[in-house]
Amino acid sequence: MKLIILSVILAYCVTVNCQDACPVEAGAPSSTPTVPTSCEAKEGECIDTRCATCKRDILSDGLCENKPGKTCCRMCQYVIECRVEAAGYFRTFYGKRFNFQEPGKYVLARGTKGGDWSVTLTMENLDGQKGAVLTKTTLEVAGDVIDITQATADPITVNGGADPVIANPFTIGEVTIAVVEIPGFNITVIEFFKLIVIDILGGRSVRIAPDTANKGLISGICGNLEMNDADDFTTDADQLAIQPNINKEFDGCPFYGNPSDIEYCKGLMEPYRAVCRNNINFYYYTLSCAFAYCMGGEERAKHVLFDYVETCAAPETRGTCVLSGHTFYDTFDKARYQFQGPCKEILMAADCYWNTWDVKVSHRDVESYTEVEKVTIRKQSTVVDLIVDGKQVKVGGVDVSIPYSSENTSIYWQDGDILTTAILPEALVVKFNFKQLLVVHIRDPFDGKTCGICGNYNQDSTDDFFDAEGACALTPNPPGCTEEQKPEAERLCNSLFDTSIDEKCNVCYKPDRIARCMYEYCLRGQQGFCDHAWEFKKECYIKHGDTLEVPPECQ
Repeated sequence: MKLIILSVILAYCVTVNCQDACPVEAGAPSSTPTVPTSCEAKEGECIDTRCATCKRDILSDGLCENKPGKTCCRMCQYVIECRVEAAGYFRTFYGKRFNFQEPGKYVLARGTKGGDWSVTLTMENLDGQKGAVLTKTTLEVAGDVIDITQATADPITVNGGADPVIANPFTIGEVTIAVVEIPGFNITVIEFFKLIVIDILGGRSVRIAPDTANKGLISGICGNLEMNDADDFTTDADQLAIQPNINKEFDGCPFYGNPSDIEYCKGLMEPYRAVCRNNINFYYYTLSCAFAYCMGGEERAKHVLFDYVETCAAPETRGTCVLSGHTFYDTFDKARYQFQGPCKEILMAADCYWNTWDVKVSHRDVESYTEVEKVTIRKQSTVVDLIVDGKQVKVGGVDVSIPYSSENTSIYWQDGDILTTAILPEALVVKFNFKQLLVVHIRDPFDGKTCGICGNYNQDSTDDFFDAEGACALTPNPPGCTEEQKPEAERLCNSLFDTSIDEKCNVCYKPDRIARCMYEYCLRGQQGFCDHAWEFKKECYIKHGDTLEVPPECQ
């Protein structure tokens, strides 16, 4: 069975590819969209100049920056990550890109809450080449040491060889190691402590993706994860230590590449460009390859090619499906719908290709509407039940205490009242607050292979549909807003989704979200509105890592 990459979703993309920016809001004329459709740079130029300006700068990846008053470069879901690339380029959590090629050992990231983990890079000068390349990545977690030698066939050593890696996945202490198969190459994925993930690519590249629970608890070259890009290279000691030596050009090897090296790299990469599934900046990778070729010849250039091919193959975001309220669904591909019906075990999402997992939701009648009664998660023969009454958690029908961990399943509380169930190494992550907020995350290779109410995850919402009548008997005449309720509902819900939240938690389809809020108020009055406000607060935290204040009426 194929294994897959595990990474963590966080909606934060100030300077990354954002072709998933908010679509045009309902009611806006198609010729004058209220939100630009993209803030990505193509060949160094912005696709949509209404969105942003673009710096044709290899160090900034040629991506766009927001124009004053615009926030469209943040309106997409993206896996926040820090990355070290084969040509000596680093990208911090905030997207700041720089080149660094000094031999030595450097802390890429570490935990600042007790210092219980760290990721250290070893960079060396190889004979006959200029600068330095990544040769080893060392992970230390709660007393265990995992050394990963870059660009080798058998890279992993655990505790100096005292603990041989005898399985895939392999677990020791707080660490799970899995080898991921992607067509044409493998990636080593290491997960530890609440879904902090390190991907070791087959060449000389590494990336780390932390969960939102680690906000403000990380330091190192990657940054502090405080979600403030102004902090980069201003306060962190590890960043400041290397700052004098970043972005140094080498004689005869400009960052923009020698013309002959650029032509060589275009020939090397062009065959893969035609089959690239993502809108990757080919211009950037061509120049990065040319720089690497000048610095270290064919071998280093091929490692940049590997970076490009892997980035082309991987999903640009992890699929996220959300159930909220009574009962609104946002599919993996951002289709939206609502239905009311006391369905027993409706299929929310499933792997419909290998049949390795599924997520089902049971509803129950509550007066004139229905709500979630139980969530069931199956991975192979392992079944996890999350039961609303009493906040019960059962694995294989047996009550378990939280936190819980088995060979391939981790269950823990996040932010106090969001129960997170992570299935490893299949990268199925389910977050549930035991009320009316349920979030399902998935990643490659399940794109194009899922079914259920969350749809087929293929970055195309046009084929997402759900036959509610065929799934269950719908509740007849579900309640709506009366004329007497509408003024107060509109006042409360417009205040909940006013412009003050845009910097923290941009909302696609804002009119639709206001309508959902009004529905909850008209269904259950002030309590319905406040429950909706609290669940939106949690949803924003899960997606963005930001904490919103609830309205005064609900405090």
